[in-house]
Amino acid sequence: MSVSRVAFSMSRYEAISSWFEHVHPRYRTPARTIVVFSAIAALQVVLASLTESAIDTLANMYAFGATLGYTLVMVSLIRLRFTDPYTPRPYRMPFNLPMRRAGATIHVPVLGVIGLVGITTVLVIVLFTHEIAAVAGPSWVLLCFGYYAWYRRRRGLPIFRSVPRDWEREQMEVLEAAEEYDLLEQYRIALAERDRWRKRLTHEADLPRE
Repeated sequence: MSVSRVAFSMSRYEAISSWFEHVHPRYRTPARTIVVFSAIAALQVVLASLTESAIDTLANMYAFGATLGYTLVMVSLIRLRFTDPYTPRPYRMPFNLPMRRAGATIHVPVLGVIGLVGITTVLVIVLFTHEIAAVAGPSWVLLCFGYYAWYRRRRGLPIFRSVPRDWEREQMEVLEAAEEYDLLEQYRIALAERDRWRKRLTHEADLPRE
């Protein structure tokens, strides 16, 4: 269920072909991604049945996929605190280290860093203790990345950078659509403070030096 929605979202943000963005006119679900990844899952079951223990093979693949997924979640959590400190977060995990950077207060998640170290350790253990996952898992990742790189290059898009978008406007539209007006106001205030800091920094840089 989740992979079809993830692929649909990736399609909307031009990480994979727009063909996957199609929504069923009646059920309003990403029908194409559901069909494609259901077929891939069925193929995995068939291939796993050719091994000595299909259950163990599928469990090995799940171990790799789950640990890699959680590793990326932890990396994203930490990176987002630095790249987008202005979005209001009603809930923030405890034990954060506040630090000032570019005129904003960044809350470095201590538990997130510990979690990243822990799950990365588990991922390494999985790769060294699960023979099938150690080969099939990275191969699947490289195959998918190869398609992603080919698609982005074919479209003339950057491979290691996001496509320029007005993320702030989209964030405000999301908050307004969700009727989170208090959070929307907090977001606008945070952006205004950031803009004032940037103007002050620019003004100081333009002052003549003695």
